[in-house]
Amino acid sequence: MNCQAFLSGSIVNIQLVNEIQSLEGDIRKQIYDKGLVAKLTFDDMVGTAPAMASVIRTARKYSQTNSNILLIGESGTGKEVLAQSIHNASSRSLCPFVAVNCAAIPDTLLESELFGYVTGAFTGARKNGKAGLFELAHTGTIFLDEIGEIPLPLQAKLLRVLQEREIMRVGGDSVIHVDIRIIAATNKNLESLVRSNQFREDLFYRLDVLRINIPPLNQHREDIPLLISRYMNRNFPGITTGPEVIQFLCRADWTGNIRHLFNICERMAVLCSNGHIDLECARLAFPECHPSQTASVPAASTEDSQIMEALSSCRFNKGQAAAMLGMSRSTLWRKMKEYHIEG
Repeated sequence: MNCQAFLSGSIVNIQLVNEIQSLEGDIRKQIYDKGLVAKLTFDDMVGTAPAMASVIRTARKYSQTNSNILLIGESGTGKEVLAQSIHNASSRSLCPFVAVNCAAIPDTLLESELFGYVTGAFTGARKNGKAGLFELAHTGTIFLDEIGEIPLPLQAKLLRVLQEREIMRVGGDSVIHVDIRIIAATNKNLESLVRSNQFREDLFYRLDVLRINIPPLNQHREDIPLLISRYMNRNFPGITTGPEVIQFLCRADWTGNIRHLFNICERMAVLCSNGHIDLECARLAFPECHPSQTASVPAASTEDSQIMEALSSCRFNKGQAAAMLGMSRSTLWRKMKEYHIEG
């Protein structure tokens, strides 16, 4: 009689919840220590003007997917703010956010920075090799800013990452899988670069799955008063800004977009006297803003006409008009009633 013994069973690994939470906390601390974290959210974005409100609505929808996103906009329009907001609104919000400025890294170093390298890959390499930025972004988001600056030879390797979500370190012979969400950004016309053979067509279409065109500041001027108010309250809370200054800045030509606006705000805060920014201070801080470069909006001479001008320029948005006039919303309502202004 032949007897066969079959051994079957299960192994159960029991861990205390607080131990798992402790491990999770350690991992999260490592992420924060490396600076791989997105600090900004949609709450940090000002966009009540139709052009920007549409961008924010679209970005919120895109944040709920894992598809690649391409952000297109002029320098200073807030592409990284939008990328961080998308990450923090996504299911990957507790995972790393790695931002890479492709234009700031020399071509000779970009490949090893993105993909990492193994021991002895090249002279000067670390003894134990180095993980690349794609590896560091595993389970999270990688933001590739100035994507149009990536050299053609490296674009082929980047294409494989987008297609297969796999990388190979410089000098290595094994494939590493990465689970990442890719957000790319550019201020260039990628279609034009494709036509001139400076950017791979297949890479462009891999990146251009979900697209967001961010308008320049000159196309959503209604947001300028709120942008100024929020920036000054956060960075210079003890400094007040006169309504004539807000109107002066609303008529300016913002070639550098939001970054340009914030630079002027900081300059005014440094130059002002007695904690108040007046028109003289604004002109001193922004001398390149000549009348010929501003919109031809006549200055209001009386308070009621100033209120009407502000309301009109803000499309009767009370919050924006109050910020533009340098008064609270309740004060604006009271003065509108006093001057019999309807709206």
